[in-house]
Amino acid sequence: IESVEKGYIPENDYYAFKNISKRSNNLNLNKISKRCNPKSILKRAKSIISVAQCYLIEETEDIQDKNQPLGKIAKYDIGNFYYDVKLKLKKIVDFINQETDSKYKSKNKSCYVSLVEKPIAQRAGVGWYGKNGIIITEKFGSWVVLGEIITELELDTDESLQRDCGDCTICIDSCPTKAIVSSYVIDRTKCLQFISERVIKVPLVFREKWEDRLYGCTTCQEVCPQNRKVKPKKYKPEYGYIGSRIPLIPLLQITEEEFQNYFAYNQIAIRPKEAIKRNAVLALGNIGDSRAVVPLIKIIQEDDNSIVRGHTAWALGKIGGEKAKFALEKALKSEKDIEVREEIINALEKF
Repeated sequence: IESVEKGYIPENDYYAFKNISKRSNNLNLNKISKRCNPKSILKRAKSIISVAQCYLIEETEDIQDKNQPLGKIAKYDIGNFYYDVKLKLKKIVDFINQETDSKYKSKNKSCYVSLVEKPIAQRAGVGWYGKNGIIITEKFGSWVVLGEIITELELDTDESLQRDCGDCTICIDSCPTKAIVSSYVIDRTKCLQFISERVIKVPLVFREKWEDRLYGCTTCQEVCPQNRKVKPKKYKPEYGYIGSRIPLIPLLQITEEEFQNYFAYNQIAIRPKEAIKRNAVLALGNIGDSRAVVPLIKIIQEDDNSIVRGHTAWALGKIGGEKAKFALEKALKSEKDIEVREEIINALEKF
């Protein structure tokens, strides 16, 4: 709630506010309280089993032609690790049912849909909070996805780990956009992970820091001392595997059906296609490959989304060249959107 009130979560963001609504200028906490109450999911709940699974695997690029602009996928999204967790949780639920003759109901959850997972993991002793707000485990650092089983079975409780990160501030100091305002406080309006999921304008000062990302950001995890000792596993997720890098140019003209098929069973499939297209545009601008100019020109001329067109103007200005300049000048004559026109004018100033 404090993050909302301080503006660290944008008020116009649907995903952030679908569980937080304003009524009479007061925050409605009903949905938040529900996510904090396991009995809203299972009425006679007595215990929660908290689990963590490592998702750090050897990264591969399943691409035949690597001599093309590629966008980086965050480590946790190379495959659908949440689905793997869900399958394993189901096995535990089946075991509980077998051992108790199904006297106790149990429900398994993953992917932070119904419960606030991090406090549960912390209280169960699975891990402790890093200053970047991510749970860190003893064995796998923060390279984990979380899951839970809510059960009517009464189990012995575990103690929370009496651990913290001490004086270490590496994650805070290394965040490319300084989104970690202070220990455990994240300004999501600056977080590249948060921004990569949404169809919003990326501030100019963040665009070069975007580098070649297509989706997500794990910089604060990559620099964490607790994560350096974790060795990648030779393992490939059964569902939603897309690899660590993806060709960018084909994404510029992808249809919704093609988008859903390409990212089937991967978390990216639930994100707006326009957000991923904007991400691809930013990455192409930073890579600076002239082969992207013609596809980008098509975008600025034809794309329906003003956010995508505006970022395309920036990318064309970043890549440069006479062809890009001519296309920007032509687009300026026909563009009606005020913000896109400003992007085009700013891009033309680079020539």
